[in-house]
Amino acid sequence: MWNKLTKVLIYATIFLLPIYLVRFSIFGFPTNALEILMLAVFASWFFSARPGVKLDKKYAISIGLIFFGLLLSTLVNKNYAVGFGIIKSWFVLPLLFSWIAIAVIPEEKRKNVFFIYYFSALAVAIISLGYYISGAITFDRRLQGIFNSPNYLAMYLSPAIILGLWLSKVQSSKFKVQKFNTKLKIILSVFSLAIILLVFYLTYSYAAWLAVAASLAITYFIKNKKISWRLMAVAGLILLAIFVSQQNTQKFQNLEKYTRSSIDSRTMIWRAAAKILGDNIVFGIGPGNFQDKYLEYQKYFPPYLEWAVPHPHNLYLAWWLYGGILSFIGFVELIFFWLKEMLAKEKNSRWAISFAIMLYFLLHGLADTTYFKNDLAVIFWITFFIPLQLKQFWAYSSRNPSAR
Repeated sequence: MWNKLTKVLIYATIFLLPIYLVRFSIFGFPTNALEILMLAVFASWFFSARPGVKLDKKYAISIGLIFFGLLLSTLVNKNYAVGFGIIKSWFVLPLLFSWIAIAVIPEEKRKNVFFIYYFSALAVAIISLGYYISGAITFDRRLQGIFNSPNYLAMYLSPAIILGLWLSKVQSSKFKVQKFNTKLKIILSVFSLAIILLVFYLTYSYAAWLAVAASLAITYFIKNKKISWRLMAVAGLILLAIFVSQQNTQKFQNLEKYTRSSIDSRTMIWRAAAKILGDNIVFGIGPGNFQDKYLEYQKYFPPYLEWAVPHPHNLYLAWWLYGGILSFIGFVELIFFWLKEMLAKEKNSRWAISFAIMLYFLLHGLADTTYFKNDLAVIFWITFFIPLQLKQFWAYSSRNPSAR
């Protein structure tokens, strides 16, 4: 019973990832609805047979470095409440939840995790379309939906686009079967992907667009060991059409004029972040401290173009600033070992989905912090675990022998 309940809670948690936006306090401790769901998963897992998976030593050491660096940076910078809260919300709970999810769900059904997330992204896209129709968009006419910025909406939908393209391809390959249910699946998969793509387009998040396109192209090349000139031609025409469609948008015109554009703002943020890192290269500044440090370093630069900047808009700078050099080394090692193992594995569909999504995180991370958010952290760790060959162990609860 408990194992079945745990699976249901895992799927529910993945589908409801955006409910981290529902925040409240319990006995003075800040939390959110997503964390409550994850805690329910932990409780159900504890009273079940408590299945687990063993991580290779190299991954365990890398994760250990990440956490030790974060803890040390928090202690050194004395930002205890915010620092420990962020470690709990963005690191401990997402990692443990993903570890339990992969342990509980059989290997042959792990794709279900991706599909549940895809339906979650579809629901978010549909809701976001409602926002757009009602005129709830930003001053520069970008769509952000339920999130705090258009970039956050684009980040949540990006992995779903990779999944949707794969799903459409699989269903289309079955078209020759000529069965009604197959045709219906093709229609539904293409229609759902079209909705997600439309909302993704309306975010006008150029960095996300480029990162998704690049991750798909690189994954295709590695998997098939060849270049498809037909696909390149189609992709080129799509990019050209997108380029033309953006000519009259405020964001694109800002890029052309290079006056208070997103590139200009990011350049200023990166310069400030580099200066902050240079002064705190060993221990970093601690998680949650970037906004204050960014404002503190204003005196070294011309007037900022952006003042509300909670993150340095770069995944790699963020890891180093938040957790010091130890966390940065741990993250780089983690990704290096994972990519190395992936390149040596059989290039099946599960490999392609996971590899493309991880590449997206890393490429878009050059211009945004594609990890440091509750929902993105879960997607990252799920993507990390799903393609790995992990040895499973079972720790049956002595309180509940019937859990077997």
